[in-house]
Amino acid sequence: MFSRRIQFLMGLIFLVSCTNSKFDTDDIERNNANAQNPENTAKGPLGDVLFADTSFLFGNIQEGEMVQHTYTFTNTGKAPVSISNVTAQCGCTTPEYTQDIVAPGKNGKVTATFNSAGRGGPMGILNEKSITVQLDNSKTSQVVLKFKAYVFAKKGNASDDVDAVQDEIGH
Repeated sequence: MFSRRIQFLMGLIFLVSCTNSKFDTDDIERNNANAQNPENTAKGPLGDVLFADTSFLFGNIQEGEMVQHTYTFTNTGKAPVSISNVTAQCGCTTPEYTQDIVAPGKNGKVTATFNSAGRGGPMGILNEKSITVQLDNSKTSQVVLKFKAYVFAKKGNASDDVDAVQDEIGH
């Protein structure tokens, strides 16, 4: 009778410990899903991300301005996620991102800083750029964030001087 009670208590303790829904960093380390191999071969749950926006329009800016936009996301999955890598399309864009593990229900961010130096014209030049975000332990393994800006040259730039000379010549 005494051993049956112990067996019952041990079974109850095992059942309670198995229903614990807390996750830690080991959940990410055990999961080998990544951008190249999005299949989660670990038996545990996955997180997932939902960005508030994935595109942004800066509008008209003046050449040489540095503008910034922060893309925020929420982990809507059942396990923690982390950002493994963020790459910008070109050197004119500098990304910064949440380095910490993002627990379910919590938020993270990716901030894009665009340097418009040398990217404008007298009539405005449309600059379309992107940032690729790679995630670990997420159903969504990769997200592309985009932004646009019309960059207008500053008055007095060399290109404005050339235009003024051409106008005087009649071209």
